Amino acid sequence: MAYIEVKQRRDGQFSYVVRWRAGGTRGGSRASEVFDKEPSAERFKNLVDGHGQQWPPGWVRGRGFVENVRTPDEMFEPFALRYIDHLTGVQGDTKAEYRKLVRQKLSPWFRSYSMHDGEGGLTSDLIRSWVNDLEAGRPAPHDLKGTRRRKLSPKTIRNVHGLLSGICQSAVERTLRTKNPCASTRLPRKDDGVEDEMVFLERDEWALLRSHLGRVSKVDLEL
Repeated sequence: MAYIEVKQRRDGQFSYVVRWRAGGTRGGSRASEVFDKEPSAERFKNLVDGHGQQWPPGWVRGRGFVENVRTPDEMFEPFALRYIDHLTGVQGDTKAEYRKLVRQKLSPWFRSYSMHDGEGGLTSDLIRSWVNDLEAGRPAPHDLKGTRRRKLSPKTIRNVHGLLSGICQSAVERTLRTKNPCASTRLPRKDDGVEDEMVFLERDEWALLRSHLGRVSKVDLEL
């Protein structure tokens, strides 16, 4: 959780520093924003908490919210669904499963973010936090209050991460990004008795998905 640190300046006035770690994890990068008034700091703290311990989309450090220059079709969900629509050699039922995964296992975490590099874009830290949430069974930032999620098995997480990596690689190929943010994700490597929620990749589907992934992602999925 983000927290507020109160500091007294040399002129006797107070400043309010909102501090947090990206993704809320101990190893996440440190981040902070400074405010002159406590209510403003409190509102911003709530925004950070509401977005999974990440910078609120559209917020620029030291400036606040700036004009949203992101285009709707670059936002995660419409981009991901269009990627699935354009897949070739994939049956309709399989595409329906992919869309279900996007809406249930990806968009509740990423719908506020753009596939474009820069402010408000999907990041490696966000993806690592998402993996941790799936593994722990934690609710997503956009879940309704009271939503309960069950833990996913490493195998299921790796499958969904493979789909996400394909989506992100498509953004690289469209020059929206310079690199795939999934490339450095460390994934769970063995099952611990957690039941798989679904298995959706057939041999021909795997070959197709693999053709859309970068070299690092291919190695990850084949381990």
